[in-house]
Amino acid sequence: MDKPKLIGVRHLTVAGRTIPVELFRNDGGSVAARCLLGGGEMPIIDGPSTEEVMAALEDAIEGLVFAREPAAA
Repeated sequence: MDKPKLIGVRHLTVAGRTIPVELFRNDGGSVAARCLLGGGEMPIIDGPSTEEVMAALEDAIEGLVFAREPAAA
């Protein structure tokens, strides 16, 4: 297996936090996105295109951020 080919870096801004996302081209032509969250956290999402993995990441990170917010009283 070859080393993944970095094809770009994008940034997501969620709840005031900017998250760098590294994008790689997989052998089959799909795209993998690795989020650099800090503290050793690096979730990876695969998808058919850059746009689809970025949309999936944004949705997932928004869900995580909102889940961590305290419930309104």
